[in-house]
Amino acid sequence: MKKIKIEQRIKNAVAAFYETERENVEEGLSLFDETALLKAGAAEKISKKGDRLVKILKRAFIFFPGVLYLFFGTFMIFAFDFLWSPLTILAVFLIGSFLTIFGIGSLKKPKHLVIPLSIVAVAMTAFYTFALLGGLKSVFEYGIYFFPLALIAPFLAKGLVDRTENAKS
Repeated sequence: MKKIKIEQRIKNAVAAFYETERENVEEGLSLFDETALLKAGAAEKISKKGDRLVKILKRAFIFFPGVLYLFFGTFMIFAFDFLWSPLTILAVFLIGSFLTIFGIGSLKKPKHLVIPLSIVAVAMTAFYTFALLGGLKSVFEYGIYFFPLALIAPFLAKGLVDRTENAKS
């Protein structure tokens, strides 16, 4: 009888040890789930909102002024080509290119040079279209109507380049 009681006590002690360990493991997991995972989810939501805000600010305060600068700088260079030195022309294109690429593209990808090139192409098309139709006066009167196209063309060009880059991968 004594032997059975001792064996029973050992079994109860062993069972109690394992049950306590399992309860602690479950409590630890539930505490981990409630704190760390919820904090990670909240941080991810904040990060997504922050990324969206940064993208909007970059487009508003970097890309848009860059397009203005590059579009009208191209107009001025072609209209008054005798006033500009090569260094000034280079500075206009470098500054405008940097602003537009940094605004919507990536400076690390050389294929995103298509962004400022599309703006210059739209500006050149507008300039020569109105210069042939009505002279220099009509370029500055009606050339502004091509500006919305100069805002849309970089997004289309970037999308095309990124799509072909993803297709090759």
